[in-house]
Amino acid sequence: MRSVKRIMISRSFLYLFSLLLLSGAAISAETNNPSSAIGHLDRFLQEVDTLTANFQQALFDEQGRSLEDSRGVVYLTRPKRFHWEYREPYRQTIIADGKRIWFYDEELSQVIVKPWDSFSPNTPAALLATGGAIEDIFTVRDLGSRTGGTGTTRQWVQLTPKSPEATFTRIELGLRNETIEIMELLDSFGQTTRLVFSEIATNPKLDPRLFSFTPPEGADVVGLDAQGAEHP
Repeated sequence: MRSVKRIMISRSFLYLFSLLLLSGAAISAETNNPSSAIGHLDRFLQEVDTLTANFQQALFDEQGRSLEDSRGVVYLTRPKRFHWEYREPYRQTIIADGKRIWFYDEELSQVIVKPWDSFSPNTPAALLATGGAIEDIFTVRDLGSRTGGTGTTRQWVQLTPKSPEATFTRIELGLRNETIEIMELLDSFGQTTRLVFSEIATNPKLDPRLFSFTPPEGADVVGLDAQGAEHP
């Protein structure tokens, strides 16, 4: 149960991050003011092709009580590739190679494979990949600046999905120096998932091997047949 629950949380935010970073999303000129938080988000989306960062991920219930906490490292490169590695408290790795997404639980020796197209054709990621504006999918709101408990001031943008089928009610992004440092997602159950990024490097050269995966010998692989094709 632990592993399945964590994978589901991971998929929600991997989907979100792929939507924002890997799809090449754009913000229309009508909404975009270059000096605003929305303008900073637009430059991040347009100028960042690769990224590495450490992350801390926390899940809170509707009363704000902590349910889960994890840490790890993420590597991303356009298009459609990422390497998301949980290191604490459990070791899990999630890799997108451009065609498939691999979920590997080291403790359980289990691999789950999903086609990248499982995010399409009727998802925001797929729509934005065609060159559409974020406003086609979300209502975009500039929340201005906030200073956190550590004294760090960030600019914030809120994204509210327009689709009635969305599984979350809003996303808030905290930016500093035109880079996303915090992502918060409020789901339809009232739970909040919060990602805080640190040691962020934008546009580094990344080893292509980070974005390929071969199931370890003896691992239980779910989602592929004996010939390596996805199950329908």
